[in-house]
Amino acid sequence: MRWWRADLHIHSTLSPCASLTMSPARIVNEARRVGLDLIAVCDHNAAENGRYVRRLAGGAPVVLMGMEIQTAEEVEVLAYFTDEESPLLLQEELHRALPDIPCDPELFGDQVVVDEGSEIVRRVERLLLSPVALPLADVVQRVEKRGGVAVPAHVERLPGGLLAVLGLFPEGDWPVAVEIAPWTSLADVCRTWPELRQRPIVRNSDAHYPAEIGRAWTEFRLSSPALDEIRNAFRNRDGRNLRPSREAKEEP
Repeated sequence: MRWWRADLHIHSTLSPCASLTMSPARIVNEARRVGLDLIAVCDHNAAENGRYVRRLAGGAPVVLMGMEIQTAEEVEVLAYFTDEESPLLLQEELHRALPDIPCDPELFGDQVVVDEGSEIVRRVERLLLSPVALPLADVVQRVEKRGGVAVPAHVERLPGGLLAVLGLFPEGDWPVAVEIAPWTSLADVCRTWPELRQRPIVRNSDAHYPAEIGRAWTEFRLSSPALDEIRNAFRNRDGRNLRPSREAKEEP
């Protein structure tokens, strides 16, 4: 059992809002440079670049498959998976529920799948930076049905934060953990939203540029950097737990 430093919210060239310098190779190199043990690439409604990051990393760092899903309520949810097939199948479901809006690169940015050798595999023509026509509860159910873990992203911030958009948590046990933005003070957000004290809080970089990777992180006390271990840390089971980093110094 030891502490593993994780940044589980990194965008790549597949997110139109991210820099084209966020190739799999650059992500892996930056993650190693800043000493991350565990990362996840979470592009908007897409998971394809995660597999190239994983293959290139070779376990150093460990790479979870992920994505950042935008629900019909315009709430953003991070989804994490162990295997490659499950998020790619979910991606197909999400894309059937995406509005048919073309991505204008000059307006929104490029959306490109890039392989281990930094070669462009394909361009995604439909705009990924859109809410899917699926409600929050449905999205969470689909993630969990495929063995994934769903965590609401930057809950206190607009756009996309669960509390900022809806003003409250849904009824029931979900979410078991929540993410706050990299530059948000933990003490301040808990004063504003006291209900956050009842759930584990994680922090990630939400990196869109290489220099942002690892600007914020969460350390997990685990026996191994695996998704099941993270589930146990969220529930504070068997000595597994977590601690978020201090906030980043400056908000963009």
